[in-house]
Amino acid sequence: MILAAIACGGSPVGYSEIDEAMELARCEHLVRCKLVPDEAYCHELLRVLPDPSISAAIAAHKIDYDGERARGCVDATASQGCDLAAGDAHTPPPACSEMFIGRVVDGDACSIDAECASGACVLPLATCPENACCVGACRATRASGGAGDACDNPRDCKSGLVCGQDRTCRAPGAVGEPCRIDRECRDGLACLGASSSPGSCGPLPRAGEPCPYQRCAEENLRCDEGTHRCTAVGLHGDPCSTLADCSIDMECDLSAHVCREFPSIGMPCQGTCVGDSFCALDDTGTTGLCVALLPDNAQCGGDQECVSAYCPDGPIFRSCVPALVCF
Repeated sequence: MILAAIACGGSPVGYSEIDEAMELARCEHLVRCKLVPDEAYCHELLRVLPDPSISAAIAAHKIDYDGERARGCVDATASQGCDLAAGDAHTPPPACSEMFIGRVVDGDACSIDAECASGACVLPLATCPENACCVGACRATRASGGAGDACDNPRDCKSGLVCGQDRTCRAPGAVGEPCRIDRECRDGLACLGASSSPGSCGPLPRAGEPCPYQRCAEENLRCDEGTHRCTAVGLHGDPCSTLADCSIDMECDLSAHVCREFPSIGMPCQGTCVGDSFCALDDTGTTGLCVALLPDNAQCGGDQECVSAYCPDGPIFRSCVPALVCF
């Protein structure tokens, strides 16, 4: 009943509930778009960790939290469509950034964008320490810009414009117009063929259609390596010959040649585990066992092995430590 109340639209979402509410929303989306078989598996798959920097900045009154906007973010995430060329796939819902309201004035010290009234913290990246907080200054607040004006985020541009990869405001491109990333194209189009040089805006292929750019329109489609046409990704029990045949949230059992859910603690693994576990590979690096996440101070090989999700380099070896709190 508590989960249903959090997921149900209409009421503000408290800050203590936002991580759980967002997990529910993401799972609703993933199940509807046929990337996972059910919500139970999805909740095992997702491990949402609170951002300690946001929590600390709220406690220090450097950030205000808006539960109404948080509700808008949750609802928009849950209802997002499955079309990768749609507008809601190009840019995150505005409410998801607007639910945090920065209170640090222009020019004052900051470490994260969310604490700035302008929405942007300018950090001295060339001199930032590798495993410590970096301190910069809040960028000056800007009026919403027109085409060609500088931008750091969507709010810097006037309605109807997007902040391009080159950090300038621009109108979304029509078919054939140059682009670097999907959000630079109109609703219903994607950026095709972009690499070191610009691509061009165009429609993505649907199921059964040729996919020359190795991309398809729906989240649950893949470009088949043999037919070069868009086909549905495999879910649990569907046949597969490679990892690419299955949903990105599942794996291919290379012995049985069927898609299966990622294993959980105590089960054999090929590289990925769900729940509070990680895949401890054997000396061959190809098979292993799902084991419990490591506590602070335990030696680790990567962030995915730690309860804190933070495994920085040390003077001799890497070890799990609490996540940095920067504000």
